[in-house]
Amino acid sequence: MKYFFWLLVLINIGLFGYFNIDVVLPKPAQTQQAEISPERIKVLSLQEVDSLASSQKKVVVTEPPPVIDVCFEWSVFSETNLINAQTALEKLALQASVKEQTVQASKRFWVYRPPLKSTAEAIKKAAELKSLGVTDVFVVQEPRWKNAISFGIFSDEQLAINLQKELQAKGIKNVEKSLRSQGKSYSSLLLKNLTENEIAEIKKLNPDFPAAELKEVSCDAL
Repeated sequence: MKYFFWLLVLINIGLFGYFNIDVVLPKPAQTQQAEISPERIKVLSLQEVDSLASSQKKVVVTEPPPVIDVCFEWSVFSETNLINAQTALEKLALQASVKEQTVQASKRFWVYRPPLKSTAEAIKKAAELKSLGVTDVFVVQEPRWKNAISFGIFSDEQLAINLQKELQAKGIKNVEKSLRSQGKSYSSLLLKNLTENEIAEIKKLNPDFPAAELKEVSCDAL
């Protein structure tokens, strides 16, 4: 009888726990989901997606490369030619500083063909020379040497001799080499950071300044 009593007690406890399981073992907390508002949903275009992705990329800041100064010397000029050269550069909106030269430094060896009778004849001859593969050729307009055909100006005499022999080997006649003198006073014009177009414009002035040479030099000279 005693055992039967305890059996009933256990059965009642089990039934109580079964029907009150929510109290005895509470349900785990559920994460509350955010309410979705359909009217706020927007479909992004490909452009907007790319823009959003780009804005989230890490911006890498790089320092610009250092500016390298490149300087040029245009020389040599007599006192009269110096003024004319400065005027020509001013028309090209270029500024240059003047450097005095020694007599030895001002020596230039010129390879040329003596003046022809007219500008038309000189231009025709220059075209013929270019057809033979002579690229560095121009008709001089300087009054004293007007209509001469210039092949090059050199500070090194041996380079002038080599060019003279090369032209003669191509069958070109009347090629001469001489020392160009600029008088008692000599000067050079120093320029900085010229563009390719500006260099080309200065070289177009060769007919007016056949004894002048444009070359790259150290910026320490400025």
